[in-house]
Amino acid sequence: MQGGSVFADFDIDQNHCLYLVRISFDGYGCCHPDSSVGIGKIDNQKSKLIIKAIEGDCLETVEVIEALKNYFRENKAVLWEDALTEYGLI
Repeated sequence: MQGGSVFADFDIDQNHCLYLVRISFDGYGCCHPDSSVGIGKIDNQKSKLIIKAIEGDCLETVEVIEALKNYFRENKAVLWEDALTEYGLI
């Protein structure tokens, strides 16, 4: 994402919902969400949208970008809010 400056790794739960495992930012390093707090999951419908976009190498759609920004905004407390802000992800 962001021209190769941000990399996000997601996993899929048993309900086929994505959740963030780690995110790395140029200039900040790699952030692993605080496991004691936990991280939210992307709802099933939006997860399907994002998975389809990944498989089709078409992540730069308005729908995907907004789904990811909403997810990062909802979970900013367990991520690096300053890095998310700097890279325009929230």
